[in-house]
Amino acid sequence: MPLRDNLLALAIATVWGLTFVSIKAALVSVPPFALAAWRFGMAALPLVFFVGRSEVAWRWLVLYALFIAVGQFAVMFIAMNLGMPAGLMSLVIQTQVFFTIGLAVALFGESVGRTQIIGALIASVGLVVIGISKLQGGVGGAFLLVLLAAFFWAAGNTVAKHVARIAPGGRVHPMNFIAWSSLAAVPALIVISLVLEPRDALLSPLRAGSAALWGHLAVLAYAAQVFGYGLWSYLLTRHPASAVSPFALWVPVAGMTATAIAFDERLTAAQWIGAPIVLVGLAVAVLGPRWVASKA
Repeated sequence: MPLRDNLLALAIATVWGLTFVSIKAALVSVPPFALAAWRFGMAALPLVFFVGRSEVAWRWLVLYALFIAVGQFAVMFIAMNLGMPAGLMSLVIQTQVFFTIGLAVALFGESVGRTQIIGALIASVGLVVIGISKLQGGVGGAFLLVLLAAFFWAAGNTVAKHVARIAPGGRVHPMNFIAWSSLAAVPALIVISLVLEPRDALLSPLRAGSAALWGHLAVLAYAAQVFGYGLWSYLLTRHPASAVSPFALWVPVAGMTATAIAFDERLTAAQWIGAPIVLVGLAVAVLGPRWVASKA
């Protein structure tokens, strides 16, 4: 990739890492499903008025929205409310790489390389170490929820991949997809919030919202969702996934650094052992195929 696109990918990964600070801060005032509704609602409006009609059938938009908005983000928010450290979450959620590979093999018949299997096994060791420490700390359920959120993220990736495969020319405009899929997520999130959360949960940003809270909502909606996911999709349409995806490895580094500074989060000894093992496993899975190809 040219230097400009490399810097753009690094900027996106940094923004995604910093997002975990905003998630944790916003959850103090806004319950999980309400927060997800605000995130995706603000991302959709006013963007949908500038991207034209949806290029994707609504059934795929709704399915993608359910996986990403309800499955990934709402479950992540719940896990954080249950005590999962924000920085550690930014690492564990990256296991979506392995779920994405597994779904691609199962649904699209894609092959999986030896280095990807080795990477998954290495990362599994790190996850077991972290999981045991979470069980001992009484938040094992939160840890498992993050793994579930990673699976939903992978499921959303699979839907997006299918949408691109059936689209004319094999491509969907990233901003169009982000805008309309974000809008498709809002009704379900509102209904779930009304059923499961306090009656005024959806109004909490309006009733007690501070400038800081609105700033965090803007980060989640516009920096992470529109800028992050929109431009990440743009990079994936211009370059091979093998050139873009390694930059996601920077997300947990930025996330754990930012949350350590903002909230004084500290990893236990076991987590200090497990986290680098997971990163090594991710690096082997993502970078390994490129290294093998370069030697071929």
